[in-house]
Amino acid sequence: MEILKVAQLTQHTLRIGITCVLFGLSTLLANADREETMAQTTYSIAEETIGGFQVYTIQQDGKAVAEIVPALGNNCYVFKVADGETWINLIDPPPDLATLEDRPTAYGNPILFPFPNRIRNGVWQFEGKTYQFDKAPESPTTIHGLLLNQPYQVEKHAADVNGATLVCSLNSQDFPDVIRQYPFPFKIEISYTVKDALLTMGISIKNTGDRNMPMGFGIHPYFSTNLTGTADASQALITVPAAKYWELDDVLVPTGKQNDVTGTLDLRNGQPFAKLKLDHVFTDVQLVDNVSRCLIENRDTGHTMVMESDAIFRELVVYTPPGRDAICFEPYTCPTDAINLEAKDIPAGVIVLAPDESFTGTVRFLLQ
Repeated sequence: MEILKVAQLTQHTLRIGITCVLFGLSTLLANADREETMAQTTYSIAEETIGGFQVYTIQQDGKAVAEIVPALGNNCYVFKVADGETWINLIDPPPDLATLEDRPTAYGNPILFPFPNRIRNGVWQFEGKTYQFDKAPESPTTIHGLLLNQPYQVEKHAADVNGATLVCSLNSQDFPDVIRQYPFPFKIEISYTVKDALLTMGISIKNTGDRNMPMGFGIHPYFSTNLTGTADASQALITVPAAKYWELDDVLVPTGKQNDVTGTLDLRNGQPFAKLKLDHVFTDVQLVDNVSRCLIENRDTGHTMVMESDAIFRELVVYTPPGRDAICFEPYTCPTDAINLEAKDIPAGVIVLAPDESFTGTVRFLLQ
C-alpha cells in the first residue's frame, strides 16, 4: 500500500510539473508574440518647419500619420492611414499652409469656439447684458468663433506604447481681441492621439473666470470622398445618423423650427455623394454605444471613413464645398445662433460653465 501511495504521489507530482512547464512555455510564447507585435507598432513624433510654421507630426510608423500646426488655430490638417502600400487621406488637406492661413475654415480640421457657425448680426445677450462679436460691415453674421488662426502653445507630447500624443492649449487672457469680444476667461486644451491607426481628438475647456460662461463648441473637418484617389467620388455613400434638421433662413440662421429629414436629406441609410448639395444643421442625432457615426463609403475600393462623436455633440452640420470631392461632418454642441434661439425660449443646447467648471468631449477618425 505504501509503495502504491508513493507511485500515485509521484505521478501526481509529475503531472503538476508538466502542467507548470507547459503553462510557463505558453506564457513565454504569448509574451514573445506580444513583444513582437509591440516591436512592429512604433509610435513617434517629429517637429519641423514647413512654410514658415512649426508642424508636429504624430504617427504610427508605416500605419497612420497626423500633422498639426499649432500656430494656425491648432489645425490638424492631415490625417492619413496606410492600406498596404496605399496612403489614404481621411482629412482633406490644404494645398499648402499659406492657403490654410488665408482660408482657415476651408481645409483640415478648424476648431470653432466659443460658438460654432453663425451668430446673427454678431449680437447676443447673457444674464442681462448685451455683447457684440466683430463682423465684416456687409456680413449679416459673425461666423465660426474667435480662434481660427490664433496660435496655441504646445503643452507636451509623448510617444510610447499608448500611442503618439500632442497636447496644445490656448489661454484667452493672452489675447486682448478675444477677451474684448468674449469677456469670459477660459483655457482650451486640445489633445491629438494616434494609436492603432485611429486619430482621437480630446477637447477640454475650463472657465477660468469668476462668473458663469456661456459656450458652444464645434469642429469643421473636411473629408475626402475619394479616399484612395482612385474611387468614384460621385458614388461615395454618405451616412449621417440624424432624424431632423433645423429650418434656416436666407442668411443660414435657424428660424427655430425643426423638420423631419426626407428625400436626399435623409442620410440615415446613406445617399450617393453626387446627389448632395448641403449646408444643413442636422439634429435629433441617433447614438449607438453613446456615440454617433458619420460614414463615407467608397464601395468600389472597399474603404470606409468613420467619424465618431460623443453624445455631447447634439448637432451635426453637413456641408458639401462646391467643386470639391469633399464633405464636412461638423459635430456641434449646439446649433447655429444657439444663444439667440434660447433668448426666444427655444431649447438649443447652450452650455453654461460655472467658475472652475470644465467641458470635455471626444471625436475620433478612423478607416474601416
